[in-house]
Amino acid sequence: MSPTRRDLLGGATALAFATPSYAQQKAGISVRVDRDFEVLDPAFRSGLQDGNIVRAITQRLIGTGANGAPPALDAASRVEQTSPTTVEFTLKPGQKFTDGFGDMTADDVKFSYERFIHGQDGRESPYKGEWANLKQVDVTGPLTGTIVLERPRAGLFTIALGDTAGSILCRRAVAERGREHNTRPVGSGAMMVVSFEKQRQVVLRRNPDFAGAPSGYEQVTVRYVPDPRTAELGLRGTDLDFGALPPQVAEPLRKTPGLVVLEQPGIANVWLGMNVEKPPFNDIRVRQAIQLALDPDQMVLAGYNGRAPRANALIMPQVVGHWAEAPAPKRDVAAAKKLMSEAGHAAGFKARITVQSQPVYQTMALVARAQLAEIGITLDVDAQDAGSFFSSGKGDAGKGLELFMIRFNGKLDPNFLAQWFTTAQIGTWNWQRWSDPAFDALLDQGSAELDDTKRAALFVQAQKLMAASAAFVWLTYDVSVFVYRATVRPALLPTGIDWALDRFAPA
Repeated sequence: MSPTRRDLLGGATALAFATPSYAQQKAGISVRVDRDFEVLDPAFRSGLQDGNIVRAITQRLIGTGANGAPPALDAASRVEQTSPTTVEFTLKPGQKFTDGFGDMTADDVKFSYERFIHGQDGRESPYKGEWANLKQVDVTGPLTGTIVLERPRAGLFTIALGDTAGSILCRRAVAERGREHNTRPVGSGAMMVVSFEKQRQVVLRRNPDFAGAPSGYEQVTVRYVPDPRTAELGLRGTDLDFGALPPQVAEPLRKTPGLVVLEQPGIANVWLGMNVEKPPFNDIRVRQAIQLALDPDQMVLAGYNGRAPRANALIMPQVVGHWAEAPAPKRDVAAAKKLMSEAGHAAGFKARITVQSQPVYQTMALVARAQLAEIGITLDVDAQDAGSFFSSGKGDAGKGLELFMIRFNGKLDPNFLAQWFTTAQIGTWNWQRWSDPAFDALLDQGSAELDDTKRAALFVQAQKLMAASAAFVWLTYDVSVFVYRATVRPALLPTGIDWALDRFAPA
């Protein structure tokens, strides 16, 4: 069941952990991420690595509890859902933005939320769906306001208000700094950005003006380390204190003194996609042939050393809308060849699969290459660094994609997981370039459906449409493996892959 407003706000005074005395604290820690930082803006962030920074430096009306703690009031002293489409809030007085930008006001809340639906400077937020059904925010006083929805919003408190999308920015700072705000953001949270270096790191430091519980460390350095083997060496040595690693890299570290290896079920989608606009993949028979020629079990076994489960559809078991009866077709080379022949490709063809240059994806791509060769497809594996890879499906460049393998981080909400495959996301994150108005309509219905049973049925229908397109070969929901020093207590949010960097603390 989805949490209720009472569930979310019942622990209004709870903290993720008791803050140790400063005398016991290490001054700072280093945390590893495998993708470079781009935009430290909640509405225009490029991914999870940006979002983790944003949450550490901003406040939300309510905060998501870390390490199993209940959500608690953050910037607000009061949040009350007064009707299915209205939420009233009162801000705590005297909450200051960094760099001398003054006190937070209700107008800053209005600005921060409405820019998701209206965009800014001619740009539309790729995360617009997180604030689905928002009509406006009415400012009723310097510290008070009302969030007004067009329709009820499932996930309003968990996905919109309590997560990255609920981060409150300073209207004046965004206006004055413009694009520079993406790398020199102004926040009011427990930490602040003191250094942003592309291809290297972002340094966070404790915000001395934060009125709430201080961050667990004086400084957290978030380092971009794309190669997992380099990250392993950093954890064995002294360069890193925490990081997520692939299972096969993390496994040997279980026996390393002073390190902890924590494994959790994944909350991410990993799949092989096909560009339905690009010949010959615009022929559904070719896509179906590829599906039948591939063996996802073998691909996942090779890529994850047997530590990750196979996926057969978009939504994972712990999320509303999981399609438990989703078909898991068996590999059938003969049937695949027949489809290739019917499509006019009995002699086969050459194709390219684009992947990120990390061992897990490269290994799975090599398995796919061997399997597709059996039906006459000669597959070239194009392994790219993270920056190039995550640009390859966007804009006009995306029209040239053929096959690709990708991983999207998820959240415990079906609309969040499905929003990337709508028609509006073509040219942004819908790299399949697949469009189905019926799918879009089901997601729109799902965003407003508060009954979990009815909502689940809508998303099962949506996943059936995805299956009918034959544009997706689902591989796994991944597995989250974290390695960290025994002297560090991480602060993991409910997904596991989202972190509260300001709540990391000495163990």
